[in-house]
Amino acid sequence: MKLFRNAMTEWEKTMTEVELDKMEAQGCDVSVYREKLAARRAKEAEEEKRDREMWQNPTNLDKLEPYIATPRSTDTPFFQKVAGKAPWFGKNKWLKKHTEGQIIYVGVVDAPKYAWKGEKHESDTHQIIGVYALDEKHVRNVEWIQKVMSILKPMHEGKKPVAPGCEEIMDMIPDESNWDTIKLPENLSEGADAYVQRLVVEDKELPKGYLPSNGIVPHFYWEGTIKRIHADLYL
Repeated sequence: MKLFRNAMTEWEKTMTEVELDKMEAQGCDVSVYREKLAARRAKEAEEEKRDREMWQNPTNLDKLEPYIATPRSTDTPFFQKVAGKAPWFGKNKWLKKHTEGQIIYVGVVDAPKYAWKGEKHESDTHQIIGVYALDEKHVRNVEWIQKVMSILKPMHEGKKPVAPGCEEIMDMIPDESNWDTIKLPENLSEGADAYVQRLVVEDKELPKGYLPSNGIVPHFYWEGTIKRIHADLYL
């Protein structure tokens, strides 16, 4: 009995609204658990608010505007920062990539809590789950990206049921070995050519060494490859 009580106590620490909905649909009285969950969510919300205020990390995405049009000049700070030194071999391909590649905005759907804080991190690299679009209408549409983030995040946290077509995305998020690129279903994409995938960010390339408050991390995209753009270019 003690083992069962301990297991229940541990479960209460992670139980979600969706789990309680399923239990209730099976005829269980979950009113006590709903009260406990509501108290936990209120505490989490207060902690998130405190952290947002303490670790505000604004960016200025408008600074990337001069580099969006392609082909871009090789004489710009953007090219020099993103492209680096020319390789000994394949210089033409390297040049084409960095003068014609896309600047895209990646919205952070999930990341370690500490990655949002300016404290010293045990590791300077972090896995995140990002959503982004490749079509011209949505590729740098911050409002659309944040809307999708606000839909996917509650699903992952168990606050909302998983929308049709998002099952594969939700299975991928907690599986750190899953590096699939998953197309965002049409019922959420609003016509965008959009994708969700696991990415890696490094503190040294982020503004102030941690994730920006708006959850948008600019990346450079070329023929299926995607890499971070240094925060120096959008601060």
